[in-house]
Amino acid sequence: MKVMCKYLKLMLLAGFMLGSMVLNAQEAKLVRAQALYNEKKPDIARLCIDSVVTHPETAKRYEAWTIRGFVYYEIYKRNDKNVLESSLRDTIISSIKRSNQLKPDADYKSQNDKILSTVSVHYRSIARSYLFEQSNYELSLKAYNNFRELFLLADSTANIKEKDIEYNLAVGSHFSDKFNLDKGNVKAFEIAKVTLMKALEMNPTDTSANMNMGVMYLNQATSLIEKIDAGEASIKDVDIIQDDAAKLAKQAEQFFLKVYNQNNKNRKAVLALYYVYDVLLDEAKILAFEQKCKELKIQVMDESSNPKK
Repeated sequence: MKVMCKYLKLMLLAGFMLGSMVLNAQEAKLVRAQALYNEKKPDIARLCIDSVVTHPETAKRYEAWTIRGFVYYEIYKRNDKNVLESSLRDTIISSIKRSNQLKPDADYKSQNDKILSTVSVHYRSIARSYLFEQSNYELSLKAYNNFRELFLLADSTANIKEKDIEYNLAVGSHFSDKFNLDKGNVKAFEIAKVTLMKALEMNPTDTSANMNMGVMYLNQATSLIEKIDAGEASIKDVDIIQDDAAKLAKQAEQFFLKVYNQNNKNRKAVLALYYVYDVLLDEAKILAFEQKCKELKIQVMDESSNPKK
């Protein structure tokens, strides 16, 4: 991030404008810290700038806090970019926040925003890593919330909604897939349901969220029916299981219909509704959607086309 070089010249110029006055020790350290930063010697610059920001004469210089943020960034980026908990990152953020509190000029504010934006992207990458590589929703969400805070701090006018939808869809899809592979994974179901519903609150017609929600409920319904068909249910429990399956199928139906009503040629929605009405034993709708499947050349018994897969 080679963005601070021009400020060294400005600070030195300001020094000359003081006439022949000699810079005091802390001002000299401030200039020295930036010079070391420009020379790619952040470890030495760190010693100078830490002294500057704690001294009464320079503690309220926004330039000092911005430079500190950039110095620490050079050290941080070596090993901490992919680490959720980083004291170096914390120092960068707190330094930039302090600089902003001291009302920097437009140029420094722009640099502050850039570094916050850059660090926010690292949090977003960490969130994806915890999600897809470790299936750890709690840590993924923590990283995402940190990304969100910095993203908006860098640009308070930014529209975060699309990114929120994208994140919740990613989480919901990931955990719905895990649940569909293991119906006993209650935690995966709950995470998927919560995050997909968050996505739907922001965009009620989202195809992916509606299909994923519907498939989870449909899979639970068909699993109950398969239990009956396999003779695993006692006679006295059959009616109860069928009622439970019907309730789950009705829940699935509402999500699939949202997709179907937007596009009645959506192949996955059409096939999914066929299976829903098969569970509900609704002969009229079974025949209607069987016909729609034929019109769209969907093989009902083709497992590769089954929305449950």
